[in-house]
Amino acid sequence: MLLEKLRLLECSLNGDRRNDREWLERLLHPEFREITRSGLMVDRSETITSLLGEKMASAIISSDFRLTEMAKGCVMLHYRTSYADGSRPALRTSCWLCSEEGQWTLFFHQGTPAACGV
Repeated sequence: MLLEKLRLLECSLNGDRRNDREWLERLLHPEFREITRSGLMVDRSETITSLLGEKMASAIISSDFRLTEMAKGCVMLHYRTSYADGSRPALRTSCWLCSEEGQWTLFFHQGTPAACGV
C-alpha cells in the first residue's frame, strides 16, 4: 500500500539513514525545499548538510499518517511528530513525487509546531 511505503520512506529520515548522504541524495528531489519547524526556508543542499552535521538526533515518534493524492504521481502526506518524551509536537506535511521509473522522491516538507494534546 502506498501509504505504508511513504510512511517508511518518511520515517527513514528519523533513523540511521538521516546521516547517509547517498540515501538523502536519492530520496530528496533535486528541487527539494523545506520550511523547518522553526520557520526557515531551506533547500536540498542545506538540508543534507544539516542532517549530516547532526551528532545525535533525539528519538522522534511519528503518528496519525494520512495520504492525499493530488494528481497522478503526486501525493501529500500529513502526520504528527514529537520527541519520545512528548515534547516538541509538530504537524508535518510532505509532498512526494513519483518518477516515470516508479521512484518516489520528497519534493517539499513543512513542520509546524502543534499544541500539546491536539
